[in-house]
Amino acid sequence: MLTRSELYRLVNDYIEVSGGYLGDFSYRTHEEFYPYYCNLDINPYDYEGTTRERFIKILESSDAITQAKIIEGVLTKYTVSYFPENKREGKQALFNEFQEIIKRLKSNTSVRQGTEGEVKNLIFAANGPKPEIVLADSISNQIQIVKNANFCLVYDLLLPENGLTWETLVEWWAKKNNLAFPNIETEFNLYNRLKQSLESQPEIIVFTTYFKRLRREFGKSFPALIPQVYLHYDQKTIKELQGKQRLERQRMDFLILFSNSVRVVIEVDGQQHYADGDIANSKKYAGMVAADRQLRLVGYELYRFPTPKSSK
Repeated sequence: MLTRSELYRLVNDYIEVSGGYLGDFSYRTHEEFYPYYCNLDINPYDYEGTTRERFIKILESSDAITQAKIIEGVLTKYTVSYFPENKREGKQALFNEFQEIIKRLKSNTSVRQGTEGEVKNLIFAANGPKPEIVLADSISNQIQIVKNANFCLVYDLLLPENGLTWETLVEWWAKKNNLAFPNIETEFNLYNRLKQSLESQPEIIVFTTYFKRLRREFGKSFPALIPQVYLHYDQKTIKELQGKQRLERQRMDFLILFSNSVRVVIEVDGQQHYADGDIANSKKYAGMVAADRQLRLVGYELYRFPTPKSSK
């Protein structure tokens, strides 16, 4: 079956939505789409809402084989050449991804639920120069930060079965720094240290809003929102590489660890992720989509929140 993430990427990223409506579908052409492109007897008028809302409801209520036929219909109706030239590279990456999803749906195999292996090397909240990391023991995957270790945090305990909660993270922080626990001052000491690592106003808004709302509702027993987490690592800086990137994404804006296997990435996107100034850059967008796909294939859930030019 389609995951919710795959469904909404098909709708919002591939077909696209305008004014709450799906692509260039009218109510009439949406009705004609299923028999003409999918060889399916589906009546959208059995569902309420806009064309977008009806399309989502139809996909959600369909079995895997029907979902595959609908996606095939979408890719036939909206070929890559249908889109403006400056979007085609990104659309091609999505087109290829949905071809693989169709194969999976037809074989009736489910997508991997979660990642494999235990959480190790959780390096996060960097607020200064990039840490220099070496493999202290490559056999057991033990790393050592040999420079700039004071500018980042390393969670070095086994992850509890219920994931990394705010309470667990505060307790680790207290022991690491010989602070009182439980103690409200210790809690806000960690809160402020994490906040220092955030690079933009939209990231600060996401972090502070998440903390205030969940802290008020759940006390200290809510999943910690971990900022600026190293996912991939290249020892060379972008400056040393003369502006080139050997790894598409080294740090995640935020990570939530519900357990060893259930990991959620949250990215807060400014225009720099897909444009040069006000001009869309299809190569940047395609690179972002490809990196997202690799994350999802190994079991991460990923959510992107676009931000306006100015966030207050």
